[in-house]
Amino acid sequence: MGSILNGNKYSPEGSRVPTDLLPPAIRYEAARAAIFEEWGNFVRANDCLRLKRYYERRAMQECIPPPCITVEMAKGFLATEPQT
Repeated sequence: MGSILNGNKYSPEGSRVPTDLLPPAIRYEAARAAIFEEWGNFVRANDCLRLKRYYERRAMQECIPPPCITVEMAKGFLATEPQT
């Protein structure tokens, strides 16, 4: 992860990851959780899963959602004659 982290070592847990690094951070924490579960360290695995869920919530709030088609757009699209 090459970007500079936000905040400092006293910042709340999970808040230091920049928005552009949330997707890799989610994958990283999921992988860490799987490894800790394999090793039998379920406390650390649960910490990783908790952090992953926090990152997922942040990603839903902070990341730009994909474009969606509104009802008005769909009605306008369906009302036009097909091009031949």
